[in-house]
Amino acid sequence: MPYKRVVLTSGFAMFSMFFGSGNLVFPLLIGKETLDVSMYGTLGLIGTAVIVPFLGLFGMILYNGDTRAYFNKLGRVPAFLLTLLMLSLMGPFGVVPRCITVAYGGLNVLYPDMGFMGFSLGFCALVTLLIWRSNRVVDVIGLILTPFKLGGLLLLLLVGLYYAPPVTSTTISSGTGFFTGLHLGYQTMDLMAAFFFSATTVAYLRQNLRKSDDGEVLFKISLYSLLIGAALLAMAYIGFVALGAYYAPDLAGVKPESLLVVIADKTLGTLALPIVGYTMAVACLATAVILTILFVDFLHKEILKGKIGEKAAIFITIGATFAISLLGFSKICSGLGEILEVTYPALIGLAVGNILARMTKIELSRYAFWGILILNVAYKYIY
Repeated sequence: MPYKRVVLTSGFAMFSMFFGSGNLVFPLLIGKETLDVSMYGTLGLIGTAVIVPFLGLFGMILYNGDTRAYFNKLGRVPAFLLTLLMLSLMGPFGVVPRCITVAYGGLNVLYPDMGFMGFSLGFCALVTLLIWRSNRVVDVIGLILTPFKLGGLLLLLLVGLYYAPPVTSTTISSGTGFFTGLHLGYQTMDLMAAFFFSATTVAYLRQNLRKSDDGEVLFKISLYSLLIGAALLAMAYIGFVALGAYYAPDLAGVKPESLLVVIADKTLGTLALPIVGYTMAVACLATAVILTILFVDFLHKEILKGKIGEKAAIFITIGATFAISLLGFSKICSGLGEILEVTYPALIGLAVGNILARMTKIELSRYAFWGILILNVAYKYIY
């Protein structure tokens, strides 16, 4: 496969892996809440949902996609527990069930009589089908799901912004707008995802290198893929925050998972709702597929040590995903928010510390992670 195609495929796959359930909702919420200071909200969002995650991706590239070496800076047992926590939250106990609720919010308008339980079962069955051959997941996401997603999102952004009404004024300050974007950017959980998406992408890139290529070639094409993914993600966030700000009066009282559908109805009309509904579903599906694979691999290899087959691990993971999805979007996000408020800054410290360790040989990762985590816990639960 030509390297340009490999880089584009993996770059698109990175974008598609990241741009899932939360990424379809939180930028719109930021725009809705910050209105005419939404530019500052966008900057905050880009900080925590683009710069920070791709800082993690860059660090993982420096570690050649080796998550074990990356997290073992904390010690073997803490690294195992942290990995378990992150993959659980991104997998069946957090983000994947949230993907199901957002996909349902996009399609429920088209099929109002569709029950959530039946939809969740169908979604889980489709995820199971797609991950049955996990070695093909980057091709499926990068070459099939991403173009469909990009087309639908681009159509909505162009038409929505072209016909956008004037932005309503707000009384909140630019600083408040910035921190609103910064805080909701945590909820995307993209830094956690970055640690593991990079391993998948680096492995894919390594498979497509020539035998004569060295580590420098792998680093370069990984970096190019990273830049493509980051640029696409930043542009999507800028557009979606703007949509939320422009159409805020029409979004009053609308459930978070249905914001995009309401905007689509206002801009494209009822006939275009199927495009948006299915685009949301595909976006959520792409993220759900890769996150489920990550958790299944960890469950099969690290927790159960191969005592049960990989297919059995898939069914266990999908069963837990279905059960958690029944909690609904708001309850899932509430639980995730409590944990992320404490852990996310510590993970940023770990990411910066690991980059410094690789580039300068100064070992600060362990101190940065534990110091920030202890301060956050003390601030949240003691003071």
